[in-house]
Amino acid sequence: MDRYLVISSDGHVGLPPERYRGYLEAKYHAAFDEQFAAGVRDREEREKLFLIDDFNTKWRARVGDGLEGAWDGTIRNRVLDADGVAAEVLFPDGITERNAPPFGADIGLKPNASTPELQWAGARAHNRWLAEFCADDPHRRLGLAVIPALFDIEATLKEIHWAKKNNLKGVFFPAITDGYKMYNHSQYYPVWALLQEYKMPLHFHSGGSPDYDMTQPGWIGTYLCEYAFFMSRPMWSMMFGGVFEAYPDLKVMFTEAGGEFWFPWMIELMDIRASVKHTSGKLGDYNANMSMKPSEYFQRNIYVGCSALPDEDSTEAYYKIGIDRILWGTDYPHPEGTWPATQHKMNLSLGGLPDADIQKMLGGNALAAYDIDAAALWKIAARIGPAKQLFIEQAA
Repeated sequence: MDRYLVISSDGHVGLPPERYRGYLEAKYHAAFDEQFAAGVRDREEREKLFLIDDFNTKWRARVGDGLEGAWDGTIRNRVLDADGVAAEVLFPDGITERNAPPFGADIGLKPNASTPELQWAGARAHNRWLAEFCADDPHRRLGLAVIPALFDIEATLKEIHWAKKNNLKGVFFPAITDGYKMYNHSQYYPVWALLQEYKMPLHFHSGGSPDYDMTQPGWIGTYLCEYAFFMSRPMWSMMFGGVFEAYPDLKVMFTEAGGEFWFPWMIELMDIRASVKHTSGKLGDYNANMSMKPSEYFQRNIYVGCSALPDEDSTEAYYKIGIDRILWGTDYPHPEGTWPATQHKMNLSLGGLPDADIQKMLGGNALAAYDIDAAALWKIAARIGPAKQLFIEQAA
């Protein structure tokens, strides 16, 4: 075929906030009504503190109704067709487009964002809407159930069962675990077993972080230097905890962490730390849970969602991470993503690489990672996928 199959590892969806009320259980309506107005004001204030209020206003004016693809399936498919994207993995949103789920069940999913009961209520509301949204176009929309997993293992297992039954393709967990048990803890073993059985990958996404004093200078730069650490912290927790030893078919995705510079360094660091040396011998048998090097588990169990891959200077990093591990993503509809110039940016970052490697990163690896209908997606790609000739011309 003369076109590539593209499966974006990073898309964001969510309703305008007032419309989540209809998906909440009635007993939470009063709390929703009380917090709704305050939530709108909080998002507006955060935009100002992030210094993105003016940026977002201009961005929204420039891209028009394309932003409504966050909840409008017709508009979303129009955008995907123009971008050449056959399917995409769907995360919740944050403050960028003001359509985050209620009660802190958003892309940050911090355990201290709300009471556990309310955060679970917000997550379930989003998941129930998302299941409907994905059912309208099940091949193209790979929905992730939002799960505040730290609070209640039985509730987590129940929601995973529900997500599988309703054709969601994976789960999204909080990366920040402060105040709760980390993912090396044995309480999560039933969760890993169920996800492995259901072939549902576990996802972490950048966004969550400790609280910063947003009134003081320098906090944004601090966040930008730290967010990749907090997002990928579950990786070494699970790695040294023996999770991948016990659950060899569990797949874990780390999305939007600046993978081109971050993960090669972390892979090397984990291998160094797993190698007992004279200087670490006094720490005990801390790697007894592993029969392989961390880098070997990485190549078997972990994928990196590289959103809006940068230019050709990062090519070496793709190969250090492992071409089989990279999942390309648009980050639609966020302004830091590739839309509305997706194919140009795609060519810029991948043009000139071997054809087989380009296809792996754009979609082949996702086919291996998710329980999806490959034949249906190749059929879509034959209609709207990026022409391979464009990549050849870009390289020339």
